[in-house]
Parts: sequence; structure tokens; C-alpha cells
Amino acid sequence: MTTDRVIPETLEALTPEWLTSAFTETGILSGPKITATSAQQLGEGEGFVGEIFRITPTYDSDGAQPHTFILKIPKLANRAMGELLGAYERENMFYMTFGRDLPIQTPTLYFGDFDRDVGSENQEKIIRQADKIPKFLNPPMMWLSRKIAAGKKRRYILLIEDIKNAAPGDQIAGADRNRCARVMQETAKLHARFWEREELQNQFWLMPMDVDTRMRHHMMKGARPTFESLFPETVKNGLGTYLDRVMTDGIEQMYKLCEGPTTLLHCDLRLDNLFFRGEEVIFIDWQLVRRGPPAYDLAYFLSSALNDGDSAGDLLEIYHAALTSEGINGYSLADLKADYTLALHVVLMTLSTVDQVDVGDGRGSVLLQRWMDRLLQRLQADG
Repeated sequence: MTTDRVIPETLEALTPEWLTSAFTETGILSGPKITATSAQQLGEGEGFVGEIFRITPTYDSDGAQPHTFILKIPKLANRAMGELLGAYERENMFYMTFGRDLPIQTPTLYFGDFDRDVGSENQEKIIRQADKIPKFLNPPMMWLSRKIAAGKKRRYILLIEDIKNAAPGDQIAGADRNRCARVMQETAKLHARFWEREELQNQFWLMPMDVDTRMRHHMMKGARPTFESLFPETVKNGLGTYLDRVMTDGIEQMYKLCEGPTTLLHCDLRLDNLFFRGEEVIFIDWQLVRRGPPAYDLAYFLSSALNDGDSAGDLLEIYHAALTSEGINGYSLADLKADYTLALHVVLMTLSTVDQVDVGDGRGSVLLQRWMDRLLQRLQADG
């Protein structure tokens, strides 16, 4: 990560010369040069805050690799929201800090860079102070935060491995219990690796789950009319009852959930961010990574993927058994199930502010409708 490098902000600025220099610096290339590139946009209606492209380079000599790679840059329509969330910086820092030492499969980092920012590197302290302000100051504080985020001109770029010979998950289609069980087992490996580890502390980019609870709860209240207009039938069929509960108890539910063990959370664990190669599960998109209660990842995933309305208790048992096999003890199955129930309500609080991002009228809107329907099923079965 540098401060004086030219960082491309658009696909057009990603020149062969720039790529050759970046890949030579990181050791991906040693001798060959990139002479041309072609690009294919990926993830239309899936990546809400980022643009994703598959880049195919042409080299000046045979045998050079990689044959393709993935480019991730901010999405201009949602750039302010991505900056407010710290999404671009987090993913870069995740790959640079932990990407080469994981018990799960994730794309290899080829190159990452972004502009440093003093405010961002003190963000936990700033957010904790902001989260304590009186409720009547929340609207102007949120307005100011968005204005500051929108005004920042920070540049970000991430070049990572293109996953081959693997099938992408499809959140609209959902998943059966067998596939969900595999994700539970692999997620347990990730959580066990970072379970109550000191290395999660003092990482400026790795925010604790509860750091902005009051602000998020306030955003939920403000977003409810829009949320109800987007998903009227789901709200009418029962989701409105759970919204009422979270409107009243959401802050206490978050704090109670965060009293338990802490680990590294993917925080956007859903089928669109997973690839499958036989029994292998490959995790992508680490823009929302945080540290916090393991049950949040489970509730987030199962509420977005599981297609039936039965209890997810058996899948929680599979996760717990895998966690135990990784050497994690002292966290009972009963505690996990209780945390999972709390986490479902926290997921609802998270998703209720969907009005803050532009999901478009195509796949994104269909995806969110399916998610709300499945979240209601999970709440009715386990909440």
C-alpha cells in the first residue's frame, strides 16, 4: 500500500503499463509484460457498493499467468455508502492482513492499494463517540456523515484470483439443507481460527459488531416507511410484527448478542458471495468483515439461503459439532441457539435500512424480496 501511486478509478484507467508495474512489484510477473486487456463485467445486481470485472490480459510472451483475474473498484452510484461503511478499505485490509493464513478457501490477493485516511484509521474511536450522542442529534449527525463520505475522493483497487471450475451460489434460487450444512462446517473453521484471538484487536479497519448500534437502530426507524413500501406483502404476512419488536428492543438485542464470544465475521455471508467446487466452499467479498458474535454469520446466511420453513436447529448442531472438532469448547449448543435467535432480529435491523443503497430494478430487487421472505420463515421457525 502506497501513498504516491496512481490508483485507477475506472476500468479505462487500468492500462497494460499500470498492470505490468503492479504485478511486477508484487511478484506476480517476472519478465513478461501485459500488452492489452479485455474486460467482462460481473455481478450485475449483486455487488451493491462495488464494480466487479473479469480482466483477460494479453502478454508479450507465452506461458505468462494469470490468464484472467478479478478487478474490484468502487461503484459510483453507491460510492458514498461504501465509504460510509468502510467497505472498500476493509476488503483491502482483510486480504493484506489475513488473506494468506486462512483455514478456508478464498481468492488469492494479486494486488491491492488505496489512499490512506487519518479519520478512517481512528474510526472506532470516532464511531463510539458518535454512537453516544442524544437521539435528537442523530438526523443531523447522519446527514453530516453522509456528506463527509460523499465528499471523500479516496481511491481503491483490488486485483484478486479469478475462481475457476467452480459454480457460483445463487441467492435467488437459494440452497437445500445439504449445501447449507457444508457452509456451516466451513464457517465453523473460519470462526474457530479467530475465536477470541488477540490479533483481532487493534485493527483499525476491523470494527466490533456493536460499535454503531444506536445509529443503526435510528437508521432503521427512519427507513421503516420505505422498507414497508418495498416489501408490503412480506410485512403484512408477519414481518411487521418482528419489525415492531426490533424497533422496541433492537439495541438491547444487539448488546446482549455481543456479550458472547468474539471471532472474525464475514458479515455478508450469502450464496452470492460463495462458490462451490464439489464439497469445497470458496468465500469471496470481504467488504463488510467485522469482529463479533459467530451466530450473526449463521443467521445472516440461513436467512438468505435456506429454502424451507422448518427450524434450522439441525444446521446449528452441524456447525457446533464442527466448531468443537476444531478445538473450541465452552460455548454450548444451547448458547449458540439462543444467540442465533437474537442474531435473526439483528439481521432484520441490518436489512431494514436497504433504502440506503441503489439495488436497481432487476436482479437486486428480486434478490431482496426472496431474502425478506426467507428471513420471515426463519423468524417464524426459530425467532
